[in-house]
Amino acid sequence: MTKWIVLILVAFPMMGCARTYEREAQFIQEEYAPYEGKGTAKICGQAYVRLDGGNQHVASTNNVLLAPVTSYTEEAFKLKVLRGRNMVDPDPQAMKFEKYTKTDDEGRFCFADLPAGNYYVVADIVLPSSTKEHRESQLAHAKASVKAEENVYILVTR
Repeated sequence: MTKWIVLILVAFPMMGCARTYEREAQFIQEEYAPYEGKGTAKICGQAYVRLDGGNQHVASTNNVLLAPVTSYTEEAFKLKVLRGRNMVDPDPQAMKFEKYTKTDDEGRFCFADLPAGNYYVVADIVLPSSTKEHRESQLAHAKASVKAEENVYILVTR
């Protein structure tokens, strides 16, 4: 009996950590309408994190995501990016509006031909402590607003 109590006390907190959150927000086509097609704006920047000790670590050849700010992406941003929670997979319709790129060796990236609007930019930065067996990373993020024919430069950090 004591073994079961110990097992439950150890396993129960771990189950909470692995919880996958259901989405409450719904994909609303009208919110995405301004982001359909090509535009004339550009969002460029540099991604980095500050390590313990204050050293800067740039996102060298790491993935960067750009997604329009909508009620649907706002929920994902708050839960997944800011709180580190697992979520169910996004609606395939929403994924059509996501754009991806990689940073160069100095952490620079660029998204071109964007419609005017507000965007979340999230970089998945692999840390120097990573190994082939154990990947360690941090999500750096920023929010950018861009107008037609405008070029915006941002810093994506945490």
